[in-house]
Amino acid sequence: MSFKWALGFMRKKKWLLVLSIALNVLGVVLMTIEPFIFRDITDNILMPQKFDLLVPRLLLALAIGAGFMACRYFANMTAELASQEAVYNLKSELFDKLMRQSTGFYAENRTGDLINKCSGDVEMVNHFLCWVTPKWVEMALMLAFALVVFLSINPLYTLILFGITPLSAYFALTMGKKVRPAFSDARDQLSQLNTVVQENISGNRVVKAFVREKHELDKFQKENQEYKNLQIKANFIWLKYGPMIDSVAIFMSVLNLAVGGIMVCLGNITLGDLTLFLSFAWALNEPMILLGFLMNDTQRFLASGEKIMSLYNADVKIESPETDRSPETVKGDIELRDVTLKYGSVTVLDGINMKIPAGRTVGIMGPTGSGKTSLINLVSRFTDVTRGGVYIDGVNVKEWNLQKLRANIGMTMQDVFLFSDTVESNIAYGVPEAPMETVISAAKTADADSFVSTMPDGYDTIVGERGTGLSGGQKQRISLARALAKEAPVLILDDTTSAVDMETEQYIQKCLAELPKQATTIIIAQRTSSVMQADMIYIIEDGKISECGSHAELMQNPDGYYRNTCLLQNS
Repeated sequence: MSFKWALGFMRKKKWLLVLSIALNVLGVVLMTIEPFIFRDITDNILMPQKFDLLVPRLLLALAIGAGFMACRYFANMTAELASQEAVYNLKSELFDKLMRQSTGFYAENRTGDLINKCSGDVEMVNHFLCWVTPKWVEMALMLAFALVVFLSINPLYTLILFGITPLSAYFALTMGKKVRPAFSDARDQLSQLNTVVQENISGNRVVKAFVREKHELDKFQKENQEYKNLQIKANFIWLKYGPMIDSVAIFMSVLNLAVGGIMVCLGNITLGDLTLFLSFAWALNEPMILLGFLMNDTQRFLASGEKIMSLYNADVKIESPETDRSPETVKGDIELRDVTLKYGSVTVLDGINMKIPAGRTVGIMGPTGSGKTSLINLVSRFTDVTRGGVYIDGVNVKEWNLQKLRANIGMTMQDVFLFSDTVESNIAYGVPEAPMETVISAAKTADADSFVSTMPDGYDTIVGERGTGLSGGQKQRISLARALAKEAPVLILDDTTSAVDMETEQYIQKCLAELPKQATTIIIAQRTSSVMQADMIYIIEDGKISECGSHAELMQNPDGYYRNTCLLQNS
């Protein structure tokens, strides 16, 4: 199943693999001709001492050898081209599948596991298609040709030699059954090890801040030791049966010489026939020696193939509908109707009803974990509702084309992520064709221009991975500028100014209010100062709306969350 599935990724380049196999077949045919030349030299030239015919025969043998080398070279080249085509298409489609997966998929799968499947496991597919597959074909042909030749000369000799080949097959099959699950366990553990490494690289500042280097090193050593043990276990299975298979091949060579010598002495075969048999020893020995390696690599491929297929066949739970009902022009009216969201048995949002007219600004506040971010994830359809519906311009977001829906939403996220690229590229990420004037204008509104312009290379400054080298407030301002540069009809700001000072926050709010084109804005915040100018403020507690109204209205509620928070923050 894995082989047929992997083969499909060669698309129109399958002919290259077919050509490679054909060249291998031709190479094996050429190599089977050489032993007959050696038999002819022994029986018809050396024995009668007709040395004048020796040079032409040797030149013919050299020519055939050269032909074999040419076939082997071009067979390897075409197999490499075919396998690289398959791997290229496989990686492209795997990455495309990952890009279409919902946020829930990434919450359920470890980063190290996904990286390992897209790199190490895919390379195992390349190795199998490029080297293992042609070798299996070549090995089978060698044995078939050897069997035909041996039977045509002396059936008894053939039966004696081939009588021990089932022993090699037994060892190979037994090894295959035991080594496959062992390699699968080792691949799983490698994914876990990669996850530990990835987490430590990403969170190195936290590790250092809490002086947990020794703890993380011990954790790594534990996972590394487990991977080492599983690798040893898997390789010991191969090491146990590999020498047995090799011993059968060596014994076959000795048996070949012993039986052939006796038959020459008895006159059953000529000395030339013995030369032929001994020349064909490679056709018996090489498959026997390679059998262990090929079985080992085949089991590795099957283990890797299963993991890649599980990733490739994983359902994409959030996709564009077959019929796109999204409006031509987006105004930005947003409505949540009796929205309920559950993760398993945990209810995150319960019966949320909310109307946000186009161009209005809405603030959302509430305790940590009350479901604020989950609510805006429903608007962008990062997550789907369990019950109810989210509507933009009167159309359920499930009936929107996903690309169009998200293209019309500018968003800043609680966990700010910046790419290792220039400041300009990070700001213009959603609109790469945006002119520099738009980038600078967005940066000024977000109060990012004030520090970007002081950098040595200005907007061409390379931002470190995930924004390394920038403060939390600077990263938030670049993130806000990125959202503003889209000039989308819907703007979602999730805890955007939590890391900036009050003066900067007031400046940003003033600039947002003065924008010529007012987008429908949803502001999620912990500070009342971030939402007090909003047209409507919703308070969410335990997944439900507990309060709603303007700043003035909410301040009239003596026991309300908003009033108490506002008094606490301004005391």
